Amino acid sequence: MTNQELAKELIEKIGGVSNINQHWHCITRLRFNLKNPNIVQLDAIKELDGVMGAQFQSGQFQIIIGSEVANVYLEISRLTDGQLSETGNEGHQKMNPIEYVFDVISGIFTPILAAIVGSGLLKGIMAMLVFFNVLSDKSSTYAVLDAISNATFHFLPFLVAFSAAKKFKTNQSLAVALAGILMYPTFMANAAAGEITSLKFIGITIPMNSYASTVIPIILGVLLLSYVEKYATKLVPKSLNIVFVPLISLLVTAPILLAFIAPLGNLIGSYLESFFTMLFTVAGPVAGALMGGLMPLIVITGMHYAFFPGTFTSLGKLGYDIMLLPMNLVANLAQAGATLGVIVKTKDQKMKQVAVSAFIPAIFGITEPAIYGVTMKLKKPFYASMLGGAVGGAIFGTFAVKTFSFTLPGILAMSTYIESGTNNFLFALIGAVSSFAVGFVATLFLGFDTGETKVEATHSVSTTEEASSQILSPLTGVVKELSTCPDETFASEIVGKGIGIIPSEGEAVAPFDGVITMTTDTNHAIGLVSDAGVEVLIHVGIDTVELKGEGFKRLVNQGDRVTASDTLLTFDKELIEAKGLSLFSPVVITNTPNYLDVLPAIKSDSKVTSGKEEILIVVN
Repeated sequence: MTNQELAKELIEKIGGVSNINQHWHCITRLRFNLKNPNIVQLDAIKELDGVMGAQFQSGQFQIIIGSEVANVYLEISRLTDGQLSETGNEGHQKMNPIEYVFDVISGIFTPILAAIVGSGLLKGIMAMLVFFNVLSDKSSTYAVLDAISNATFHFLPFLVAFSAAKKFKTNQSLAVALAGILMYPTFMANAAAGEITSLKFIGITIPMNSYASTVIPIILGVLLLSYVEKYATKLVPKSLNIVFVPLISLLVTAPILLAFIAPLGNLIGSYLESFFTMLFTVAGPVAGALMGGLMPLIVITGMHYAFFPGTFTSLGKLGYDIMLLPMNLVANLAQAGATLGVIVKTKDQKMKQVAVSAFIPAIFGITEPAIYGVTMKLKKPFYASMLGGAVGGAIFGTFAVKTFSFTLPGILAMSTYIESGTNNFLFALIGAVSSFAVGFVATLFLGFDTGETKVEATHSVSTTEEASSQILSPLTGVVKELSTCPDETFASEIVGKGIGIIPSEGEAVAPFDGVITMTTDTNHAIGLVSDAGVEVLIHVGIDTVELKGEGFKRLVNQGDRVTASDTLLTFDKELIEAKGLSLFSPVVITNTPNYLDVLPAIKSDSKVTSGKEEILIVVN
């Protein structure tokens, strides 16, 4: 289905627009705060075409989409624009304090990750260009690029303020104004010079601190603003709201923020940074192995967002991060290595197709398709990825490997580990390669179901799920892409995904063991369902219904049980051609939305023999 159709289905099965409080997305997932999670059709959502998985996690409803997540989110935003409301939260899912923190942090940071990741990657590319003497760090070009890449991080409180205001449902312009107050030149200059350590405001001492690149102070400030604005709105007459509510909000919030909340936020950030630095200093290899090995589980549960404030504090204060981003890097590459191991070892063509499509994004740091579609499904490759992450994490922890910018933890992030005059990049490379290699090799040696079950020569289906899902060709002839079908209904895949066959013989056979579910009076089409639940429509020719049964002979009836290769019907292909009708015969999976994907198992223009070759792969 299209992204628009998927968005409509998701909203409907979530419980409608009226059940949505907030929605946002990260790199692969749609995230929702819902009013009543009890009415969500979870199983139905998991079965939608385009959905890789769905779960309730950390007080959120998460739908794993993959690479199309931004486009699906855009369609959902269009369908819900101006209709979301906080009212009617009777069934709202209760969150414990930890879940609330995870929900708030993910809701704030995921909408602004694009700017953070893009700027971080640019900083890494600059470091690489300087390292290879392609660009001088003294040149004006470097100075301009430095401004472009650093602006996001220096003025991070502005981005966080805007996103936090949306999360806390308060005025976004007032929130951004608070960020401007924190970073006002007078305060920043005094903090940098160190000569003036504080200012007095009606008896309150305001410390002079630099809040550039910080996140906790502005998050706490916007949270306070949301309460002040709410109470101010209740106190001020509605006719004067537009004038006095902003005035009261700023006059009350800003001094409290400057005097108490922002310094406290800075202190919390410093403690977080010190804790992680000490952890890797005292127990580097052990801490690295634990974090690298457990990172896939941490990401799946959404707990990695809890490390964001400490990471940004460390990047702002020390200029590097030794915990979240490095551990994510080795874990992601181990996941990619395990996925490659599945590609190499599995004989299951369906799983091989899925693994190939998941491997490339995993290399670049997007691992959800690999985790949900491959390694977790097969279990042992997931354990192999954890082992690879642990090995890479131990290496990173031993040598205190640092990254100097925030970007997506994949192979492109390697440039962010370059530090002149040190072996930091070398150690990072060793750890990254090791995690990938261990994930790959461990997958090969641990073993898993490779899908090597064979189908008997008679093509009767074996008792395994793998064999029962096999779809053999019902016709002898030449394979064609369904998109080339003369009938637009089939070509546009409205009926379902599949292939076309130009028959060279006048016989259609059962593509699997199953039951006949549909016949026609004109005998030109027949439907059946396999024991594994795959529904197939075999439609001989285009517009052959006009023949009113002439030239066709059906040998089975609705409700009959058939075995693979049993003859279903015969037809006179010469008569069809003589009548000027197309022999293009669609073979489609009519319940395509129940599966992750339906893929051709044979190339277009290949010759097939009925009951012999597999023609379609149904990806569960």
